Amino acid sequence: MSRTYSAIRPKQDRVYSGEQVIELYEICRNTLGNWIASGLRPSDDRLPRIFRGSELARFHKERRGTKVALRRGQFHCLGCKACVFPDVTTLSFSNTRSGSRFANATCPDCHATMWKILNETDRDAFEICKESNTSLSSLDEGNAQAPACIGQDQGESFVSCPSPNDRLLLDWQAWAARYDEKTIVAHLRAIRQFEASCGYKPFDSVTTDDAAAWREAITVGKPKVLSVSTVQHQASHLRAFFAWLAKRPGYRALLPVPEYFELPRRFAQKGISDVKAYAEIDEAERLLEAMPKATIKDRRARAIFATAYISGLRANALITLRLRHVDIEKRLVFHDGTELRAKNGKSFVVNWFPRTETFQAVLLDWLEEVTRRSLRSEDALFPELRDLEKASVSERAPFAPMKSANAVTEAFSLACRDCKEVYSPHSVGHTLAQLGDRICRTSEERKAWSLNLGHNSEEVTWTYYGKVTDMRRGEIFKVFEQDQPATSIEKDLMLAYHEHLLIRGSPEFDQAEKLIEQRRQGRMQWPA
Repeated sequence: MSRTYSAIRPKQDRVYSGEQVIELYEICRNTLGNWIASGLRPSDDRLPRIFRGSELARFHKERRGTKVALRRGQFHCLGCKACVFPDVTTLSFSNTRSGSRFANATCPDCHATMWKILNETDRDAFEICKESNTSLSSLDEGNAQAPACIGQDQGESFVSCPSPNDRLLLDWQAWAARYDEKTIVAHLRAIRQFEASCGYKPFDSVTTDDAAAWREAITVGKPKVLSVSTVQHQASHLRAFFAWLAKRPGYRALLPVPEYFELPRRFAQKGISDVKAYAEIDEAERLLEAMPKATIKDRRARAIFATAYISGLRANALITLRLRHVDIEKRLVFHDGTELRAKNGKSFVVNWFPRTETFQAVLLDWLEEVTRRSLRSEDALFPELRDLEKASVSERAPFAPMKSANAVTEAFSLACRDCKEVYSPHSVGHTLAQLGDRICRTSEERKAWSLNLGHNSEEVTWTYYGKVTDMRRGEIFKVFEQDQPATSIEKDLMLAYHEHLLIRGSPEFDQAEKLIEQRRQGRMQWPA
């Protein structure tokens, strides 16, 4: 088993306790101790140890580097590709035929055998360490390959500045655990950026001047880098954090600080927003029909694309569906917030949307195929391809859903490969909202349609989804020019004319005759 830990990516702004690091990397406590001896820097010297996510990422990236010069006492393990200090008790020495001396040791992570050719100086030092049972890390005088505050690593942005606020942020993370993970990450990013702008000073010494300086920098200094929405969200996150902090014992002096994150009034003014592109239901159907279906990967992509329009689920919820969440007979999808990666943990039942019969046929074909491949009710509806190959094994654990929603994004990219516009999975909500706006006749139907999209109110559906594009608005106004609907006043005037209530020759009589003539010529519609 490879122990490079390359698939584990800690959040760089998050703070991890020692227990959380052990759980995240699935290691023992001794391994964590070896990492600290090998150069992993805790946030401070206090116990229990805590670690910043960016430091964990930096440490493992450095250990996996094959072109990095080894520090004195380090070995390069060919098994896990890490640069490690082995346990001195596993150290032994041998000679080559040419007389060169080399050392053998066991990797503390993957337990592979390592060897290293020694010069005279290293040989003596290694022997002394073995005799005195002293760690080989003691031979490295610096004991840290890179000094603190080195800036950003190319491509990964591993910030290595020490922070005096990490333990405080660990407490905030425990309080904020009720939020979605993405929400926590966004808050931490804003907090870390503010912390850097203050020179990494402790939060208990933050003043209103610091908050005002940050507001000035983000609203004046970077008008072309950050969008208005980003600035608004960052200010909101910092207000919420310092409001929480001011309630803690010893931080009451921070009570005035949250008010200084209020943005200038111009940030509350909304400009002309761009309507996000979305496909109408007929266009989405044509995209589905054009998708390839030669391989099982292609058919899985078609089923993902089709299920999105049948259910209107978000990408993360869609990819975490299991077979038992789909009821074929009743045409239902169960959005279980306790099992799916769902926004805000909502749970509701989705009726398959009407006018999606073509999409439903693709989903039914996929369910029939995976059933033939021996998938069971507890298996993921869209499992990994390698799981599909071993589905017929009698004794196996249920296939877990994919860890990311990349397969959903890839399915939409495949569907739009020949289009000028590439629609995102999120655009499905706009498509279905527009469809509902066209076929719903009563307020009760509109309410049911909104609930089926998982929205708490109709206002959410019609405010944020199914907006009228500029092109569509132009088409509607052309219809207005051709077929002018009568207003209620004009309708009353025409009724009064037919009931002989108007005086011949009066302005009202002449206007009513003109309206009736327009209606006879088909240029005016009776209002609904």
